Amino acid sequence: MLRQDLRFFDRPENTTGALTSRTDSYPQAVLELMGFNVALITISSVGVLSCSILALAYAWKLGLVIVLAGLPPMLVSGYCRIQMEAAMDVKISKRFSTSASIASEAMTAIRTVSSLAIETSVLERYTQELDHAVTGSTQPLLLIMLPFAFTQTVEYSFLALGFWYVAVTFLRLCLS
Repeated sequence: MLRQDLRFFDRPENTTGALTSRTDSYPQAVLELMGFNVALITISSVGVLSCSILALAYAWKLGLVIVLAGLPPMLVSGYCRIQMEAAMDVKISKRFSTSASIASEAMTAIRTVSSLAIETSVLERYTQELDHAVTGSTQPLLLIMLPFAFTQTVEYSFLALGFWYVAVTFLRLCLS
């Protein structure tokens, strides 16, 4: 931001409030990534790999079906969900930065006498921008829930397949 020319700051998306909001959110995102999320990715990867190896070693037929047929849809839908969440976060931060810029401009202009008379109009503009941001984020949130629901469905379907396989194997052993 320090090396930008003056035209950069004249654009409507680069108001004082929007720049302040972005300056605050980027380091926070890096901190969240380096903290808990990297450890969670590592733990999940090790867990999936070790469970796949154990499944193949213990009951290779069932393990092969579950690892090759159940794991890829779960991983792909989980990846799609993460990508959709990241895209939605970018859109929501842009929408909320508009309302933050309105609030920031109103706060910086509070020293002038004329700003005391426009208090209700600033509040109305701020409320409208927040309402617009909230209504605009409802549909993407519902779209993000579809891959999550698919992931949960696939997981329970392959658990049921595992229980069915064990029941059939047990019945075969009992009948022979």
